[in-house]
Amino acid sequence: MANHEKKFIADSVHILMAFQRNKFNAGKGSKCMRQVIRDFDTDLKILELRCRIAGGKWRIHHTVNARDTLKARAYVLHYLLDHPEASGYIDSLWRTALLQPENTYHKNFMLDVDTKEEMKLRAVEEACFPAEVYARIETPNGYHYIVEKFDTRKVCDLSYVTLIRDGYYFIKEIEGRDESKL
Repeated sequence: MANHEKKFIADSVHILMAFQRNKFNAGKGSKCMRQVIRDFDTDLKILELRCRIAGGKWRIHHTVNARDTLKARAYVLHYLLDHPEASGYIDSLWRTALLQPENTYHKNFMLDVDTKEEMKLRAVEEACFPAEVYARIETPNGYHYIVEKFDTRKVCDLSYVTLIRDGYYFIKEIEGRDESKL
C-alpha cells in the first residue's frame, strides 16, 4: 500500500455495477464494471469516468444487500489455495468473492416493477404489507422497491413485478464517448 492510500476496514461493503447491454450498444456485446464502495460519491464518479472512457450507453446499479467481507475473504483464500495461478488478479477475484450469493450481509429483497401507474404501485405496496419498504427508486421502465424479507406469494401474482432476492437497484444511466466522432 502506498503512503497516500487510506486503509479501509469494514465488516460489510456495497458494490456499484455498471452494465453495458447489447440492446443499447449494437455490436459491442455486454460488459460489466464493478467498483467496491468505500466513499459513495468518489466511487460513483470513478465508475462514471470509466464508463465514459469505455464509450457506449451504461446503466449503473447498486447492490441491494451489503456484502460480508469476512466470508468473502475466506472465499478468496480457499480459491487461491486451489488455484495459485489466480494470484495475478486478486482485485477481480475479491470483487467476484463479494458478489457470491452466500456472502450477503443482509437478506433484503428487490422488486423490479415495470410500470409507473400509481394504482399498480399501490397494489405492490399492499402485497408487501406488513414488510417495511426501505426505498422506492425510479428506473427508466418503472421502479425498484427495496423491501425487507417477507412472504412473497401475493407479490409474485402481479404480472408486472419481478422478485429478485439479491440484486442491484438502478442509480443512473450515462452515455460514454461516441467513438464514431473521434
